[in-house]
Amino acid sequence: MLSLESSTDPRWVDVALGNLDAVLHDHLHCELKAASNATSLVARYAMHPRLVEGLSELAREELVHVQQVFAEMGRRGVGARPPGEDGYARALRRALDDKRGDPLLDRLTVAAVIEARSCERFQLLATHAPTEALRGWYHELFVSEARHHRLFASLAEELYGEAQAQARLRALAAREAEIIAKAEIVARIH
Repeated sequence: MLSLESSTDPRWVDVALGNLDAVLHDHLHCELKAASNATSLVARYAMHPRLVEGLSELAREELVHVQQVFAEMGRRGVGARPPGEDGYARALRRALDDKRGDPLLDRLTVAAVIEARSCERFQLLATHAPTEALRGWYHELFVSEARHHRLFASLAEELYGEAQAQARLRALAAREAEIIAKAEIVARIH
């Protein structure tokens, strides 16, 4: 179902759970960026009704997630701070630079892959988080991210045709696997 060509290194779970505060901080900013990306796409591509409808709802849901993450950080006594550099997302965008395609297709494809990786990692946290409450919350996030991944992939398919969209997604997924393989294992969602 997910458009990934590799799995997260199993060591990531121990690193993430060893510094869950850092994961939550990164997660907060991932949710903010996801909401911002969705509203940016709606503003730029308002001529596509299904995109406007789907991504407006996605942005609302991402902002609910921001509130949830912020509340969990508060329970843990973790303060929010400005985000660090998002090398993962930057590397995905750069992966398409050498084969620049349609800007909307590229943005939908990058978003689909990011949501897929988030989904996979939330599933790992849903299985391994230290409390039942956190496992339940991460399971809910896993389900949400799977839906978001499918929304971006289906929008790409509807707007560009299944063959073109899937080819672009497969190409980016292959590059994403290389990016993940070379990346340091850190306590972040991406």
